[in-house]
Amino acid sequence: MVRRTAQHLLPKRAFRQRSDEAGFVLVTVLLVIAILLPLVLAFSSKVQISLLQAENFLNSVQAVRLARSGVEGAMGLLRSDDPGYDTRKDSWAFDFPAIGVGEGTVDVKVEDQDGKIPINQLVLPNGVDVNRDVEKRLRALVSRLGERPEIVDALIDWIDTNEDLTGTEGAEEEYYKELGYHCKNAPLDSLDELSLVKGFEKELLVSRNFLAYVTVAPTDGKINVNTAPVEVLHAVLGTQTTALAQPLNESDVEDFVRHREEHELKALTDVNQVVKLSTAQAGNIAALIKVNSAYFTVRSTCLLGKVVYNAEALLKRDGNTVVTLSWREF
Repeated sequence: MVRRTAQHLLPKRAFRQRSDEAGFVLVTVLLVIAILLPLVLAFSSKVQISLLQAENFLNSVQAVRLARSGVEGAMGLLRSDDPGYDTRKDSWAFDFPAIGVGEGTVDVKVEDQDGKIPINQLVLPNGVDVNRDVEKRLRALVSRLGERPEIVDALIDWIDTNEDLTGTEGAEEEYYKELGYHCKNAPLDSLDELSLVKGFEKELLVSRNFLAYVTVAPTDGKINVNTAPVEVLHAVLGTQTTALAQPLNESDVEDFVRHREEHELKALTDVNQVVKLSTAQAGNIAALIKVNSAYFTVRSTCLLGKVVYNAEALLKRDGNTVVTLSWREF
């Protein structure tokens, strides 16, 4: 006798129906997965982006505080420093290493502005007449850096208020209008403006470091011989001007530079110990130089995660009082 199981009793059509149902379920599951997977991935990505944004926001808030604290710390150093004379050996002038704060770092740099040529004094306060002594020093500086001194003509026109072309390389509104902007016809607010002036290319400003030798700070025009770069000393003490009919020669300036590296000049009379000057020459030079500074710039940079934040201030020191003249953050 042949035994028949329940399956043998079921018709073949029933097996096909069950097989079709299983296939339908499988296809449905695959479709659901295909639809949900991108949604899950998108949600996960959105969550990660939100977390990163939250982290960056928190880092930004902390970076602002840390960068500002760096400036405040520099102000404290200037208040505690002896204002009688300033040299590159003072505490504020140290090349501070970046300070680790939590997971970030703060880098603070203090720069003396009285050791530079005040570029806005190229044109007198009336906005028309040129300060010929400053002009000659700037031409000497530009020439020493390997550029044509005639480009100072365009700088005069950028600052003065008239529309008269200066020299052979002057440039007024008509020239700049074709470049898409206007001639300033006013003192510079920032050294960044120099890149807009005809002839002042990146090669001179950055590669040859022209920006390190001039300032827009409202200094008294005298140069701190303790902190002035060598190029500035050559331009000021080695250039014949109305104020200095007998400038120092090349070797005298170099001797002066070597001397100050080993000795701090605490008074103007110390200059006579470095180079032999006639009475008239000593008097003329004394009117152009000093041994202390009043204006400083501080840049504090905080790096926290992927956030970089800068706080920059122009400070004026009067005795042990330090006030902020300008402030910017970026």
